Amino acid sequence: DILNALANVSGRKHPSTVQAKQLKMCLPLMPVVLHLVTSQVFRPQVVTEEFLFSYGTILSHIKSIDSGETNIDGAIGLTASEEFIKVTLSAFEAIIQYPVLLKDYCSTVVDYILPPLVSLVQSQNVEWRLFSLRLLSETTSLLVNQEDGNGEEEVNIDSEGNLLALMRDVLLPQYEHILMEPDPVPAYALKLLVAMTEHNPTFTRLVEESKLIPLIFEVILEHQESILGNTMQSVIALLSNLVACKDSNMKLLYEQGLVSHVCNLFTETATLCLDVDNKNNNEMAATLLFSLLDILHGILTYTSSVVRLALQAQKSGLGGDTQAAEDLLVLCKPLTDLISLLIPLLPSEDPEIFEVSSKCLSILVQLYGGENPDSLSPENVECFADLLMSREDPKEQKLLLRILRRMITSNEKHLESLKNAGSLLQALEQLAPGDSLSVDSVVASLALEILQAVGMKQEGT
Repeated sequence: DILNALANVSGRKHPSTVQAKQLKMCLPLMPVVLHLVTSQVFRPQVVTEEFLFSYGTILSHIKSIDSGETNIDGAIGLTASEEFIKVTLSAFEAIIQYPVLLKDYCSTVVDYILPPLVSLVQSQNVEWRLFSLRLLSETTSLLVNQEDGNGEEEVNIDSEGNLLALMRDVLLPQYEHILMEPDPVPAYALKLLVAMTEHNPTFTRLVEESKLIPLIFEVILEHQESILGNTMQSVIALLSNLVACKDSNMKLLYEQGLVSHVCNLFTETATLCLDVDNKNNNEMAATLLFSLLDILHGILTYTSSVVRLALQAQKSGLGGDTQAAEDLLVLCKPLTDLISLLIPLLPSEDPEIFEVSSKCLSILVQLYGGENPDSLSPENVECFADLLMSREDPKEQKLLLRILRRMITSNEKHLESLKNAGSLLQALEQLAPGDSLSVDSVVASLALEILQAVGMKQEGT
């Protein structure tokens, strides 16, 4: 009945009296549909392929109403018209809370429901624009991540291709405008990109090919005053997905300014986390810090692998172009500024923060040695001393000692700092041979090597 009533007035600016009466009778039935799809009893019986096809048709009529091609305001009133649209969108919102219902109907959703939703993103009505962006984000996430018991993707090739084409040809070209709108529009738009790039390299390439990277970095600049806001959370999650994807064009990300933005974001977030007086929003800052640590680790791992391959080619006599590796090292050099933040993060009670921070620190000193002049500041020296005494895992002790060794053997200033670091020298002496039978032999050897470099121990003692 709802479909017939809408079909009869499709494209009409002034429905007839009979058509207006039919609209007034049928459109108020939409809340019944909402009730059925929210009912545990009726939902599995109602949500079928035919239902989803019909729902997509209703959305297409709503697209026509929203664009002004069809006018039902005169027939049922503006309030009733808006309520009908809201209830219709709410019905699909209810359905996608139960992904299993859509498992067998991915192509129907992609072909008949997503296109009108994408069109509604251009709506002049901010509420419909936000609602459709949110539905698109959640639905896309479900579609690209649909898995069976074996973890294999079930979205068929045609559906994925159609979804890709819809995003590429219709939605993403609007992003230049969407991302520059006032909050919360960019936050929802970015959540959609996060959902798209979560597990699917194809969508990651699409984001790159759509020239969205400069826009994403522009969003960072626009929202840098509110790093804990929803928009920045989505930006950081998106960057994390892009850097983590093996198929990402890392060269493009570097050229567009990834390193500079990560430095700024990391500095601000880590400073918030390290501020003992900042009790508010600490949990949110910690969540962002996890993502930024992953991004930083991804950047450093990529850089390290490029440099390692260039060195291997050089050593084996194969020659090869070392210029790319050298350029990359220059681009990433600003990351050495983060050493003075990574060290204070090491004592974190969260083992994951220690693990990723220490790995990042290790790669940074491997690549740049003791480049950062504050690496062994008095505060950082105390931090190393406490860590070497409190960390009992030999693997962690070895990592810390190798970081320390690399710093002092690559920078004379750090070696001098260590000579005056009483607490750290004491910690090293406790780990060196002869003081403890429980110390791992490699740990003891590393501690002894550092002490010998400082002149505290002689060879063979």
